[in-house]
Amino acid sequence: MPETPTAAPTLQPPPEGIFRTFEDLLSSVQRWAKDHGYGIVKLRASNYRDGKPTRYDLVCDRGGVKYNSTAKKRTPSTRKENTPIAQSIRSFTNKLDRLTHDVSQGFMHIGQRLDNIEKQLMDLRGHMGAYEPRFQGLESRMQAVEARGDIQLGPMDDVDVDTRILASM
Repeated sequence: MPETPTAAPTLQPPPEGIFRTFEDLLSSVQRWAKDHGYGIVKLRASNYRDGKPTRYDLVCDRGGVKYNSTAKKRTPSTRKENTPIAQSIRSFTNKLDRLTHDVSQGFMHIGQRLDNIEKQLMDLRGHMGAYEPRFQGLESRMQAVEARGDIQLGPMDDVDVDTRILASM
């Protein structure tokens, strides 16, 4: 009589959450799995940034394909059963660090631009200081000319500018 395949029991995944470290996450997931009759192990870590992995692959401890070796005839006490549980976990802290790094670099560029603008303003003030004695000299000469009464504007005093402009067209 042929054997009828029995359906594998449905295993509940661990609850979602945010954890401070990967170790906290792994211990929480492993506790949950043990309480529900299965085990979780770390398969691999990848996507390294600054020497730290940003992604971990967690799988059922009995997942994977059973290895059939002809070299040894020992029967292991635990067996691979090809269970379908597998999960990838990503770390967002490194992404946040990169974002804040980009923002701080932007602020640094803005600070450099403001420093350049401030330097240009200081240079302009320095140049204005050099012109100040010239303006004072010009002003004193104008006052001397006005005091003597030497200013003669000539025939332009009685000329209507509007009629003169219209006449030239």
